[in-house]
Amino acid sequence: MVSPVQPVLNGKDARKSDFGFAGRAPIEPAVGSSARKKRILHVEFDRSLLAIRHTLLETAGFEVISCFSGMAAREVSTGGGGFDLFLVGHAASLLERNDLITWMRANFPGMTVVALRSRDTDGSPSGDANATADPDELLTTIVDILQLR
Repeated sequence: MVSPVQPVLNGKDARKSDFGFAGRAPIEPAVGSSARKKRILHVEFDRSLLAIRHTLLETAGFEVISCFSGMAAREVSTGGGGFDLFLVGHAASLLERNDLITWMRANFPGMTVVALRSRDTDGSPSGDANATADPDELLTTIVDILQLR
């Protein structure tokens, strides 16, 4: 069982593949002149969604640290290593997600926060960008944002 205060799937445990979801070739996130992979801090409040989304993002070529809970994300994010983007899942209450996003903005003022919705009609926290949990929309949103940075 994964501890709620530890990051999970540190990149060595995720299964690697030459293709993204549904057999698509992975999206290349390398943007600008930097050759390093873009780093994403992914926070989810449902273990199944966390594992699936972590694998999706890694398969697309990102370096991903996934955390199960806002408390774990706070500990990991302040522990060092810069992130290019924060991704907040949709499984927690709106109040809990808004609290986490407010904390992220106070501690990392220049960081982009993507907040997920389960569908278009859902209320969403105040992220810099919002996307549904659809894998294609999520990857498109993240790649578009990181190309601007």
